[in-house]
Formats: sequence, C-alpha cells, structure tokens
Amino acid sequence: MTPKNDDELSSSEASGSEGDSSSNEVPMKDDDDASDQQDSDGDADTEQMKEDANNSDNSDSGDDGSDDSEDEVEMNNSSSQQPAISKSWTALTTHSPCYTGGTVALSHENNLSSTSTSDEESSQPFILAQRGGDVSIIEAATGLLLRTVRKGASFEGGFALGESENEDEDDAEEETLDAEAITAFALSPNNRDLIAVTRSHLVRKYNLTIPADDGVNEETDKKRVKKDEKPEPQSVTSIKQPAKVAFSFGKSGHKLPVTKVAFHPSGIFFATGSVDGLVKIWDTRNGYATHALHPTSDMSGGGRGRYAVTCIQWRPTSASLILAIGREDGSISIHDLLLNAQDTKTASMPVAVLRDHISAVTCVAWLSEGNGGGGSTTPTGSRKHGSGIFFSSGRDSVINTWLISEEEVADTNGPKSKKRRKSKDDDGTKRAASVKVMYQRIRTLPVYEQVESMLLLPRRFRQSLETSGKNEVLNRKLVVLATCGTTGVVRLWKATTGDKDAGIQNAVTDLSPLASQSESDAFGEENGGYTSLHLTGGDKCILAIDAEQNMAFMQLDWTNANKTELGLVSDRAIVGHNGEILDLAVIPGNKDQTVAVATNSSQVRIFVVADATNASESDEHTHTALSPRGILDGHTAIVLSLDASPCGRYLATAGKDKTMRIWNVPTRTCVAVATGHTEAVGSVALSNKIGCYDVGGKSAENGAGAFAVTVSKDRTLKVWPLPGSAVLDRSVEETILKARLSIRAHEKDINIVSVAPNDSLIATGSQDKTVKLWKSSDLALHGTLKGHKRGVWDCQFSQHDRVLATGSGDRTVKLWSIADCSCVRTFQGHMSSVLRVRFLATGLQLLSSGSDGLIKLWTIRTNECESTIDAHDDKIWALDLSQTGTLFSGGADSKIAVWRDTTKEKDDEKREAEEKNILMEQTLSNHLRHKRYEQALDLALELDKPHQVLKVLNDILEKDAASSRGIETLQKHAANWQLDRLVQILKYCREWNTRARNSHIAMLVVKAIVTTIPAAKLATYQGVPEILAGIAPYAERHFDRLDGMVGNSYLLDYTLFSMGSIHGESKEGYDEWIAGKKYLPPKVVEGRIQIGGSLVVEGKKGRNNDDSDNSESDVITIGDSDSESDSE
Repeated sequence: MTPKNDDELSSSEASGSEGDSSSNEVPMKDDDDASDQQDSDGDADTEQMKEDANNSDNSDSGDDGSDDSEDEVEMNNSSSQQPAISKSWTALTTHSPCYTGGTVALSHENNLSSTSTSDEESSQPFILAQRGGDVSIIEAATGLLLRTVRKGASFEGGFALGESENEDEDDAEEETLDAEAITAFALSPNNRDLIAVTRSHLVRKYNLTIPADDGVNEETDKKRVKKDEKPEPQSVTSIKQPAKVAFSFGKSGHKLPVTKVAFHPSGIFFATGSVDGLVKIWDTRNGYATHALHPTSDMSGGGRGRYAVTCIQWRPTSASLILAIGREDGSISIHDLLLNAQDTKTASMPVAVLRDHISAVTCVAWLSEGNGGGGSTTPTGSRKHGSGIFFSSGRDSVINTWLISEEEVADTNGPKSKKRRKSKDDDGTKRAASVKVMYQRIRTLPVYEQVESMLLLPRRFRQSLETSGKNEVLNRKLVVLATCGTTGVVRLWKATTGDKDAGIQNAVTDLSPLASQSESDAFGEENGGYTSLHLTGGDKCILAIDAEQNMAFMQLDWTNANKTELGLVSDRAIVGHNGEILDLAVIPGNKDQTVAVATNSSQVRIFVVADATNASESDEHTHTALSPRGILDGHTAIVLSLDASPCGRYLATAGKDKTMRIWNVPTRTCVAVATGHTEAVGSVALSNKIGCYDVGGKSAENGAGAFAVTVSKDRTLKVWPLPGSAVLDRSVEETILKARLSIRAHEKDINIVSVAPNDSLIATGSQDKTVKLWKSSDLALHGTLKGHKRGVWDCQFSQHDRVLATGSGDRTVKLWSIADCSCVRTFQGHMSSVLRVRFLATGLQLLSSGSDGLIKLWTIRTNECESTIDAHDDKIWALDLSQTGTLFSGGADSKIAVWRDTTKEKDDEKREAEEKNILMEQTLSNHLRHKRYEQALDLALELDKPHQVLKVLNDILEKDAASSRGIETLQKHAANWQLDRLVQILKYCREWNTRARNSHIAMLVVKAIVTTIPAAKLATYQGVPEILAGIAPYAERHFDRLDGMVGNSYLLDYTLFSMGSIHGESKEGYDEWIAGKKYLPPKVVEGRIQIGGSLVVEGKKGRNNDDSDNSESDVITIGDSDSESDSE
C-alpha cells in the first residue's frame, strides 16, 4: 500500500515555509501538520475587517436576474422539504477496515456436534477475520463490521463514532507488539466458541454469544448465581460488547508463534500448530493438552526451520480423530489418535508420512468412500483408519491424489516367555492384530501456479444448477476441487471415482478443468493473487480472499445460452481494507446512491448504498451498508481525483500516471483518455450543464459542448472538450481527447480545480495562497482572490449565489464575492488545515473537513459553527453530498462514513419532549393539590426534579408520622424501584445530605432503601457503592452534630431539675414537664441523681449534714468523659 504523504505527494506547505518553494512535488495530498503548528499572526486578517463592511451588499451581487430568480425558486422548493438551517447529523453507516490480512473463518451451516437447539443460536451467517491484533465479526450479507472480539462495537471506526477515548493509545500498543494481539484463531462447529492464541502464547476460549460484561447484570445475574445457571446465549451478530473469555488454557507450550488452529468436527478437540513444527492437541472439556505431535525427520538434510506448520486439517468425521499436518519442508504427517491410543509410545507417532511435495504444503482434503470415514473396528477388534481418496496441494504447483488403504498385520511383538505360548490373552480371546495404513500417490496434476488454497466441494454446492442438462456436465460420481493461487484465478477441477476392485490407478481419474473465472472477474497475478478459499453455507458460494484484503463471493453458473459451459460468476464482494481514501464522488441519477472512491491505488472502487433517507432503524444494517459494486481499472498509478457528471453517466478520474480518463458508469468501461500533462494530474472537474453532454461534432470541439478541466503538478490548467454522448456511449475503443485550451495558471503547485454551475468560470486553488478565476471560453483571468496565509486546498462555487468558498492550510474557510473578488466571510474553528468545503443544498450553510478529523457545519448568515462532527481519526480528504442530502466522507483512516441530516427528527423529538414535560408537570401539580403523594413521587422522579421529589418526600413522612407508620411508605416504594431509579434517588440523597436542613429526609430515604434491599445485593449494583461512599462522610458529620446536641440537652435537663427542686415539696407544673419530656427524667437512685440512664450526680436528698462543705465529689459530668475523674 503506497502511503499518501510520500515524496511524490509532498509540498512546500509541509515544510512550513512561507517563502518561495523550488519543490516540483505535487502538493495535493500532503500532510499539513507541520504548517498547522506554526504560530499564527496576532493581527486580524484584512478580509475579516472587510467582512462586516460588506455584510449586506455581497449576497445579492448577481448579474443575471433570471438566474437569481430561478435559484431563489429552487431554494424555496428545497427549503420546504427540509429545515432551512441544519444543526444535527447522524451517522447511518461506516465502512471501516474489517480485515488486514491473516486468518478468515466463516460460520458453519451444519452443527455436527451441537446439542443445543435453542432459538438464541445465531442463524445469520457471519465472517471472522483478523483485524490487526483483534478478530472482527462481519455480517456476511452486507459486509458490515459489527464488532470485534476484544473491543466490541467501540472499535476504531465503528458505529459508536468518537466513543473510544483511548483508541490512539490502543493503536500505539498494537504498533509496539501488543502481547494480547491474536495471532491465530478457529471457530467451533457450533458457531459459539472461538479459540484464540495471542502473541504471548496464551490460549483462550471466547464465547461469542455472551457479552464480556454480562456478569454485572442487576437482578438476572443474582438469580443466576442462586440457581447455578449459565448466562443465556444471544445472537453473535446482535451483541455490541466484547466477547466473554470463557476459559483460559494458559501458555500454549510452543516456542515460536502459533500460526494455525483447527477445530475437530465434534467441537471437543482442537489443534494448534506453530512455526517450530510442534502441533498440540487440546481437550476443551478438561482444559489441557492431550498430545504433542513433533515433526519427524526424513534424514535427507534440511534445517529445523523448515518444519514450520503450514496447514492443519482434521478428517471431517466426528467418530475419528485423524489429523493431517502439512509443513514447510513439503511433508505431510497423518496422525490417527485412536488407532494406537492404548500404546503410549506410538500414540503420538504418525501412521504415515508423505514426502512427495518439494515445497510447502498449503492444503489437504479427504474424500471418504462408504464407511471409510474412520472410527470403526475390524472383525478381529482392531481399530480401522478408513479408506478413501486424499488430496494435497502446495506451492510446488502440483495437486497430488492419494489412495488410502489399510491391512491387518499380525502382532509379532508379543511376550517371549516360555510360560505363555498361546496366542490368546488371559481372558481367552484372541489378541487384536495391528492395522497398517498406506497412502499411495496415484495421480499428480501440474497446475502451473503456487496453490495457496484448495476446497473439496460437497454435492449440495453442485445442486444449485437447476436444468435438465446439468447431469451432462456434473454427475454424482464427479469429484470437484476448487483451487486458487498466485495467478489470481479461481479454478474448478473434476475427476470421476472408479471401482475399488478395478485397480489402484482406476480408483479415480485424472483431474481435468471444469470451470474458472473470466478475465474480467479474476483478481489477476499482477495484484498478488488469491490467498485462501472458503465455502459458504446457505448461499452455496465460494468466498475468495485476495492479496488486497478483498472478499469476493462467486457462484457456479452457466456462461452460455445453451447451458453447456460452466463458469464462476462474481456475486458480490466485501472490501476488507480501503487504504487511504484520497477522494470520492457521488454519482447522481441512480436509484441506489452510488459513490466512486479513490484510494491510494490505481483502481477506483464503486460502492452502492440504499436510499439512506428512507432507511428505518430496524432495517439499518440491511439497507444502509456500503457494498462494493465494481472496480474501474485503467490507470497505471495512484488515482488522486474524481468528479462525476451531473447526468450520472460519466466519471472523470486523474492520477499520477499523468492522464485523465472518462468512464461510462453503467458499463464500467473507459471511453476516453486525455494525455498531455508532463506531471501528475492532481485534480479534475467536469462541466455542470446536463444538456451539454449531448452536444457533439464541431460544436463540441469549439467549446459548445461538455468539457473537462484538469490541473497538474506542472502548474498548468487544461480544458478538454468531450465529443458528446453519441461517441462516448457507442465507442468500442478509447477516444483520445485533445486539449482545447491550456495555460500556466499559478507559480506553485495547483491543488484544486472547480467549475461554476453555469460553466462560465473555472476556479483554481494553489500553494501560492491564491485562488484564480478563469473564463471557461478562453481562459482569460477574471480575478484573483488573495487573503489566505497558507496554500488553498479546496474551492467550491455556490449553486444559489455568486460566491465561492475556499478552504486553506491556515485553518480558515473563506467566502468570496465573485463580482468584486472580495472576502465577505471568514470562518475560524478548525484546529488544522481545512481540506474540503461543500455547500449544502439550500446554499445557506457550509460543510468543511480538515486534517483534525472533524467536519464542521457553518451558517453563513450568522458566521457561527452550528455543529461539529467527530467523524474520522485522521485527515478527511474526501467530502461530497448526494442529491438526497446524504453526506459521504472519507479519510486517511481508511473509513468511509455516510451521514444523514437529522435536524427535523431532533426538533420533533425535542418538541414532543417539551409537550410531554408540560403535561407531566400539570399532572404532578394535580397530584400534589389532591395530596396523592405516592403518584406524585413517581412522576417527580420521572421528570427528574429533585426539589419536587424532596417536597413530596417531606409530605409523605409527615403523613406517615401522623399515622405512626414510620417509613413504611418509603420502604414500599424502594422495593419497587428499578436500578436506574434507585441510582437516581440515591444521587438526590447525596446532594440533600450536604445541607443540614435536608439531611433528615435523606437519611430516612437511605434507611428505607438499606432496610428493604439487602446490602449484598446493593453492593453488586453498578454505581451504588460509590454513591453511598459519598453519603457516609456527611452522615457522620450530621451524627456528630446531633450527638453533641443530645449531650448538651442533659445539662439542660439537670438545670431544669435543679430549678424544680428549689420549690421544695411543691411540684406544680413539674410533673407535667416530666411527662412531656422526650428524654429520660432524672431519678434518685441511692441518694444520687441519674439523668439519661447513664449519668449519676449527687442530689440534695441524699446528702448528709456533715457534707455541707464544698467537695470535689460534687462535680457533675455531662456526656461521655474521655478521662477519669481525679477525685477520690
């Protein structure tokens, strides 16, 4: 993948120099981070000073009154369909990198060993693919990246845009060899379990149907623990959380990285193979390794490094444990783990070693005959290996066919003791004879390419052809193989099985070609070829993975009208990785929105998305996914720029190969080529009048028809007249275009070119910080727009007013009047260079994207930023709007995002929420007026009004206190509160508890909660322990305050008691005070006064006459004393 900001794309701006530059590099796709970090001038722009002065007279500066009236009518019509001012945009879907190379696995259609028949089992097919150090889960029908195993839906570039806050840190960890990165994985036959091996040699089992955070689910998890139940499985494609680690096997025991993992058809065992040549067999039920299969030397030389495992394949029968291991040295080891299971010395030894390949073995396959699948026994009791046909392929460009046979061999290794001469065991039965397994090579087919993958197609794949003559081409005795390799063509081979009694050579015929891809559908050898093949379930398709991380689905179909020749026809494709998105253009006029995307490659990819404005939320994944629909292949270097004609029939592309090409969109063919630039063509634009494309002949050559304009690294501007639709639609060969006009437009590299809506003007933006306006008829200079402090990256004409918008490396967007070439608006807000600018359909707002990965929405009249969309993680080079108002964006992060204006929906939701709020507030007032406190409490909590909740709680407590019910009403409410409601009321209590005036209410509510819900259950609720921890400090402070108040009240009690004793025997009013007192009355106990039940002081009644003098024993202690009295 060629990087975008390489030497060929560098510019003077990247160096941050303000002076003249002698660089001859194209600046159109450069990194402005260096220039963005320079200090900006402190003085305001001169154009900014003009902005207020020219605020009122520039928007109406039109020369043609009729055009202005038409524009006004069109603007009014569009404004009646959508809001005049847009404020909110929502991501419909994103096409994020889902596959970066490595292992790919498809969900299985038939669960051979699955005993579960629950409805939760996912029936929707999905694809697992390596994505860096993670495994992505892709929806097979749409190619939509749903989630990853380690990060869930918060992966970089997922649905939750901007939710992951540590994505940059995660990426940095992956770049520095993340120890948790997954190097190999395998999917179990039941589509639930995933075995993954990390770079640190840890072997883990993930459960794809259970989220990783399922263990903190409120009450369901509590009930599950009580009943000892397992979490209920969900659909693999519906979960958004990371996958749950069900079990960890520990270290793998391999010395070098594990590259291959394969599940046994039963789902009980799996094998891991590494670069060191060791293969280990693991038991998923018990969690340990059962066998260690080491490579065997052929004693013919060769280093130990050639023993690296290149393929692992189990025999597809659940009753046997037969494993084939292909290695780098060309050997194939066949292990039968049940054949010699009783003998520990030979249990791990191969039953056969095949050494006929001279290069790495990439794939093997079994074809069983009758009951030859293995697992049965002979009449003598020995275990059978099974017969059949065995195929092997490798990078030595051949496919070998092997015949499997076996024979019983008498056991000659019995004991030689003289006392044991019988051939029977102690129980009287005959000793079982051993079985000798033989693999004989009977056929060798040279395929003249390095075979990377091979599939044995089952009979259900061939049944997709429904015709009476199909048996003439395919019959039940045919063996069909699919192969792919370095030539980039998927081919099918057929052979006929014969009679076993007819001889070894007649067991199967030679493989002969059956079908293959056409040249137009084949990936090609120059692009790297295919890397693997997979067989889908329900679609009966072959999935081919190519070297550029694309996934192509193809079906077997007839290629001629007579239905006598078969071929592999491409059905659909999934783009695993786009690379850096340099430009995109929405092609108008199609029922399904079509977008052309230029990546850092010589090919242009065509994507189709359904009508995004009509997509419903329930069908989001089905109708808003970007699906590739073709490739435009013709350029010999990276394509840098795209533009579509307003009629939607033609697409112009330009790139580093110094050419500009015109493509017919419906036929996906190149119809015209323009050559003449001496350097890379950085930008291209087509004329905007639809009727001009039908003009041909001399009129078109003289400039009356449609045209294309290009700007190049050679700093020239060229105008290319198009020959008209009659020539472009019917030409068999590519038409050579000739430039009608050419001029040296700027003194520095030109970044962008744009054509006015009426085709009268052409605008060019350059690194010399200026934008020039040219007349399209003769390229005469109309005016120069000066004011930017850095190079201009984009310029766009408005469809409604005679204004031009520009985006520059100085982080600003400027709006210019075409009439007098003055700046009328300056929009500031981007943190780095502004790369793209687009007008919305109404012409009242602007969209801009920058190197900071943000898209900003500006209102021209108010000069304010209405919204900022965190769309990408890198520079946004591509931005375009469709006729339906859908926004497409693409950036250097390889992500294409589709956005929809949701201002109307958000306004409707806000208005409905306000109406509902008013109605609920009125209902709350009615409840309070009629003293229906229970209903008022629920409504106040729903409205999230803490003050009203406090008032209602106070009324409830007063009502319960009057009826001596305590906190019974609060406890009843607490028992019915859900987790979110419980967290809400506890947060209220935390705030109320900070003030002494409301602390009593807060503590009573907390008491009602903790006395209703067990503490162990409260501790499991997310967020509740933290809230209670915030309540505790203030509660302790309030308790200390009340405790001190109670202690002080004892002194008041004693004072009042002493005052009552002055009256002597008269107790008038004193008994009434005692009866109404909240605290315990003082008592005389053994001559001492006891107050509060714990404090004792000496009273007057118990005194002796001798004690009339002052004594230290008369000291009165109020409250608890921290030190003992010193009195004796």
